[in-house]
Amino acid sequence: MAKQVKKSMLDVGYLRTATSKTLASSIFTSPVNEEQQRLIHEKQPEQIDIDLLHDNPYQPRQTLDETNLQQLADTIASQGFQGVLVARPHPQTDGAYQITAGHRRRAAAKRAGMHTLPVIVHSWSDQEMATLAATENIQREDLSPLEEGKLFQLMIDEMNLTQVEVANAIKKDRGYVRNRLRLASAPPDIQAFITAKPNSMRAVIYLLDIDDPAERAPIIERLLQRTLTTEDLPGYVDEIKRQKTEQHTPPATIVEPAERTPPAAQSVAETHGIQVLKEVSPQPISQPAPPPQPEKIIETRTRPSTQMKARQTRLRAIYRQLLDYRQLLTEQEEQPTQVERTILRQIDDVMQQIMKDTE
Repeated sequence: MAKQVKKSMLDVGYLRTATSKTLASSIFTSPVNEEQQRLIHEKQPEQIDIDLLHDNPYQPRQTLDETNLQQLADTIASQGFQGVLVARPHPQTDGAYQITAGHRRRAAAKRAGMHTLPVIVHSWSDQEMATLAATENIQREDLSPLEEGKLFQLMIDEMNLTQVEVANAIKKDRGYVRNRLRLASAPPDIQAFITAKPNSMRAVIYLLDIDDPAERAPIIERLLQRTLTTEDLPGYVDEIKRQKTEQHTPPATIVEPAERTPPAAQSVAETHGIQVLKEVSPQPISQPAPPPQPEKIIETRTRPSTQMKARQTRLRAIYRQLLDYRQLLTEQEEQPTQVERTILRQIDDVMQQIMKDTE
């Protein structure tokens, strides 16, 4: 049984009133949060079976850190459950409830052996539940990129915010928000890849360029096994597209030179009394090998070697990264820093030297 909880110990830290006039401040001081604060301080909680407390349906968090969860469970086991939960009656299941926030504490309490938790019940609407889920998570630093994307989409859909407003609320640039929104709507295999490797967000853009999941599978596997780097991925994808295009391009029709006099020419020659010599088929043994066809010579000379393809792929990757960097500066309307300017000059010097050496 949980210990008696004093109001001074209530866990309402994530509902602190902001003093700045930023958009994040307006979100945290929304009427929904003010109402929840009032309920926590004025209504008496009731003890509800922990198995009847379901997650907020708009909760973006997908996973819980096992170490932190166990530490919290140990704390609850030794000190009791601190604070109260706020929930609404479950709209589809009689006798059950959906908590507005705190599913990590509920999971830890269950692991600590608790059977009931103190809960304040209130009839929240779907939009209010979404707002409470967003404000509880908006400033957390332990969300995965996929969870962030789902949270941002929630803020756009249920709180009627724009991408720019979301970016201002979380103190990030718009590109950060856009990339995670793109991940939130990505196919399951790409989402699973980022869940396994959260530091590979740049790969999402290029993986989305490949429509067929069967074609993405070996690429994702190579990224996970680290036999393919995120830096080399753009050039690798470009090379796959090039090869695919070549496979669908019909071969050029080769017109072979006539080996015998056409029947029409034979007829005209005979009409004018011109003798036409019959062509004798050459013997395979005595006939010298024919010279190679011009088309084959050109193909042999222009087909790049494996080493050359590798160089081209890496060069395309560098080029793509420079384009991404330029686009990032344009979106943020920023000028390169002094360090970045130095690096860009070094890149330019190297390119000038390469061009000079190949002249």
